Amino acid sequence: MNWEAFSAVSSAVATLAVTMSVIYLALQVKTSTKATNSQTYQFATQALGEMASIVGASKDLSRIYVLGMADPDSLEKEEYYQFSYLTISLFRRYENIFYQWQSGMIDEDFWNGHRNNLLWFYFQPGTQQWWGQRRGGFSVRFRSFLDSQTPDAYEKQPDRFV
Repeated sequence: MNWEAFSAVSSAVATLAVTMSVIYLALQVKTSTKATNSQTYQFATQALGEMASIVGASKDLSRIYVLGMADPDSLEKEEYYQFSYLTISLFRRYENIFYQWQSGMIDEDFWNGHRNNLLWFYFQPGTQQWWGQRRGGFSVRFRSFLDSQTPDAYEKQPDRFV
């Protein structure tokens, strides 16, 4: 075998090795992206589940939250503070899901379901009053998103809570 043939074979082997490496790395990135998206979905779902558990854990908290959404003026001062803290917690969780959706970490289908729930909470009379007082504590993009919505922007379900 002459040096030219040896060089050509070596070059072909090196090209094949680089190609295989790139394919392997692409598969690893794809697998890693799926795992990250799955983890993001899990954390978002868990966060909202925990919020539901907090509100549903006691009859008193449930009463305060339901009244706060419907008629916050019917709450005592301390109860309104509880309603406000619960709502801050809920909206922080939704703000995170909104951010993850905008970042491409969760898909449109996942976002749309949670968007409908978010807007249902958002358009409750008590939440609207609270939002007017507390909206400045949230990101500009999240505020802009919510403030641009209308009550007909989501798929309404029968009200069973308020």
